[in-house]
Amino acid sequence: MQAYRAKYESGRVIPLDNPTIPEGSDLIITVLDAAVPGNILARQKKAINEFLEGIRNCDEPLGPEFDEIINRRFNIVRELDL
Repeated sequence: MQAYRAKYESGRVIPLDNPTIPEGSDLIITVLDAAVPGNILARQKKAINEFLEGIRNCDEPLGPEFDEIINRRFNIVRELDL
């Protein structure tokens, strides 16, 4: 028995390497419950970018209360390039 890593995208299983699987082989596909770290990082980067864009596009003044609250939870020092 051999195991290969793969991704599932757009309804297809895409191997991460180039496995040689003999024609007619029986396969067992196991779906892992753990999230892939790259997907988490991409989601976090997207959320941060949407948050920053929302602040930039806000049509009303945010005031000192906003700064006080945001500094407790989210420290914006510079642009992120993850």
